[in-house]
Amino acid sequence: MSERYTGSDEFLAEIWNHTNVGVDNQEDWIDELSAIGVEGRQQFARTLRAAADALDAPTRHTPSVGSTSNNKKRPDGRARNDDNFDFTKYPSRHVALHVMYAGWEYKGFASQGAEQSGVATVEECLFRALKRVRLIAPDATWKNCDYTRCGRTDAGVSAVGQVVSAKLRCRVPFNDDGESEFDSTTFNESIADEDEIDYPATLNRALPQDIRVIGWAYVSPRFSARFACDFRHYKYFFANWGAGGLDFKAMNDAAGRLVGEHDYRNFCKMDAKNVHNYRRRINSCRVVTAADANDDGARGAMGLGGNGNGNGNGNGNNINTPGVAHIEVIGTAFLWHQVRCIAAVLFLVGLGREPPSIVSDMLDLTKFPRKPQYEMAPEEPLTLWRCAFGGVRFRTSKTARAQLELHAAQCTHRHMVRAGVWAETLAHVRVGEYIGGGCGGVDYDGEITHGHLDNGAATAEALSRVTALASAGEGVAAGGNARAAHVPLSRRATEPTYEERVEQIERTKKGRTS
Repeated sequence: MSERYTGSDEFLAEIWNHTNVGVDNQEDWIDELSAIGVEGRQQFARTLRAAADALDAPTRHTPSVGSTSNNKKRPDGRARNDDNFDFTKYPSRHVALHVMYAGWEYKGFASQGAEQSGVATVEECLFRALKRVRLIAPDATWKNCDYTRCGRTDAGVSAVGQVVSAKLRCRVPFNDDGESEFDSTTFNESIADEDEIDYPATLNRALPQDIRVIGWAYVSPRFSARFACDFRHYKYFFANWGAGGLDFKAMNDAAGRLVGEHDYRNFCKMDAKNVHNYRRRINSCRVVTAADANDDGARGAMGLGGNGNGNGNGNGNNINTPGVAHIEVIGTAFLWHQVRCIAAVLFLVGLGREPPSIVSDMLDLTKFPRKPQYEMAPEEPLTLWRCAFGGVRFRTSKTARAQLELHAAQCTHRHMVRAGVWAETLAHVRVGEYIGGGCGGVDYDGEITHGHLDNGAATAEALSRVTALASAGEGVAAGGNARAAHVPLSRRATEPTYEERVEQIERTKKGRTS
């Protein structure tokens, strides 16, 4: 017995309006796509993909793509016409793309030729998708399509607000001669969704599941995603198990000392070969928890704010799942690994291992002329949350937005279910010795029992400290007590200074030329 497809009839109708599928009655065609069973799912997917491709193909107001007499076939059996696609016959214009990605499986965002060695980067996947859907020519390079990026993120780092720009194939031409006046807001608002290629919907069909384009905007030919950015906003997420784990007041005291223009060489991984100025400006730095519920974005879309149990009612003995808090850092530009180094030091302050004044001391090069050796925080919790541009207003069609919402919901569900498995495991191992129920579960009479938390079980405070220790790069001894292993930053071994690194580079150069 077939199942009724529960997708949007409006979306199917829109595809029908722009395609010739050989069905005279629109409702019959929608029913044909909607009424599918298990055996018909693959055929349904092929039909829908072909219709969607036809919707986005440049055939309504543009020249014919050409014949497919070369008889090449795609994996799904459709003709491949890339060789006959003449990009000189189509208009193009500069477009900015708002990109998100879960960077955990990638060796960073920026392509640095690493893909030739089989190393995957987000940027290479994006560039490959642009070619696949023929928004840029098959032989396009980063330079000849005017490609720019807002910033690079390191291996394992994610982004919700990355921005890139490039000269892409379009339907609405514009004089990109660099001389014409361009009003981004007015021009973007004057174009209806159906007049232009749906860049997010088109690209997302060719991108991996963990990379998505979530908006686009026309921009001036002089636009640079790197240099036009007003500020960059990072979030470093961490689990908050409830009261007593971290001293957020002390962490915010330390974070506030980072605000302003300073030399941050003690809060980064120094690159003396390429970077010679370590002064940067931080506009805002703070720790955000569920207690800051009135702040925009404090809780996040799912309400996963900072206090334990995710509901703002942290309890030191709660055995449920933790809340999600984050360290927020906003600035105009950042040094290599700067945010991760900041996070590591703030966690040490929150654990009581360092006073808030350690930040002021490390910013003072007379007190800390050398960077003390410490591990920076792990990369996976770090997210480039926003890149801000004045006058650039990104847009998303209703169709693309619906697809993105569904995809994001599916990914959220998958990760929350996996987290639920570990939360259940945590609940079991934390209860220690059950009282009265033996091992809990189902007793001999068939009644479900749950047991009680033994007084010796780990507290939320202990769990907060253990997870923060991991983020601070501190070793955790048996039993979760690593206090004895901590060496104050002021007494640790130090790294070479910038001047010493430069001298070493010069000696290496002389050795190669001699």
